Amino acid sequence: MQSYIDKLKAEAAAEQARLEKAKPNKRTGDSRIVCDKSLVQQIEELMSSLPPAERQRRWTMAEFVARLSGRYSVRPHPMQVGEALRALGWVQTRDWTAEGAGRRFWYHKN
Repeated sequence: MQSYIDKLKAEAAAEQARLEKAKPNKRTGDSRIVCDKSLVQQIEELMSSLPPAERQRRWTMAEFVARLSGRYSVRPHPMQVGEALRALGWVQTRDWTAEGAGRRFWYHKN
C-alpha cells in the first residue's frame, strides 16, 4: 500500500511540474493591466495594417473603441481614444446631412 501512495505522489509531482513548465511567465508588474501598448501605438498599428482606401475613410468613435484595447479594461474609454487621435493629427467633424444625422466622424488630416 505504501508503494502505491508513493507512486501517486510521484505522478502528482511530475504532473505539477509539467503544468508549471507549460504556464506562461507571470508579469511582475501590475496584474490589473490588460494591454501594455499605448493607444497611440495601437492606432498606428491598426492603420498600418489596413489598405489605403480603408485608412482614408471617415471613422466613428465606436469603430475605434471596438478595435482597440484598454489599459485596465477590455475596451478603452472614448475620451482617451479621442486624445490619442488628436495627438496623431486626426480631426473630428459632424455630418449634418440627412444620412449623417449629426454623427461625429474622425478623419486623418493630410
